[in-house]
Amino acid sequence: MLIDRCLPSFDVSHVCEASVEAPQDETYAAIRETDLRDPVVNALFALRELPLRIARLARGQQSPPAPPKVAFGDIAHHVPGWLSLGEEPGVELVVGSVGRFWRRDYGGRPVTVEEFIPFNEPGYAKVALSLAVRPTDAGTMVRYEARTATTDEAARRKFRRYWRLIRPGVALVMRRALRRIKAAAERRAAVPA
Repeated sequence: MLIDRCLPSFDVSHVCEASVEAPQDETYAAIRETDLRDPVVNALFALRELPLRIARLARGQQSPPAPPKVAFGDIAHHVPGWLSLGEEPGVELVVGSVGRFWRRDYGGRPVTVEEFIPFNEPGYAKVALSLAVRPTDAGTMVRYEARTATTDEAARRKFRRYWRLIRPGVALVMRRALRRIKAAAERRAAVPA
């Protein structure tokens, strides 16, 4: 898998899969185009970002507007701090970010695609998200994997504490994203050509 080249070793990983009754090409198109936000996902992110919003308000700053749509095909272009790590068209898409995610401001550290894999500056974590599809007898299996690697022991300790807190929310967001992708792909497949 492409994610194996982008983040071959990692501290934590979470994987969700869903069976989709649609061809692989329709499912992959849904991965790239489906808006992943819904009321529950929006509420979870609002809760996560509440301390940052309060800090901005205290400084008299406004929060930046939310992007009109959040789809995996657009994350690298519309969500600050994320970059496209690679794509095998029709098979897998991988995006990533570097930061101190346990901090209220996420502690983002801009890097280029070329810098991501060898990045090892102490005190950071690297995240890679992969969405991949493969054909099955019933249609397509879509796999969503999130991996995080830390760059030193201090970051590892901080991230593991943070991970214990956010893991249930991450799992919920991933499952909901797969449900939305599945529904979109199956709708697309049901439309006559």
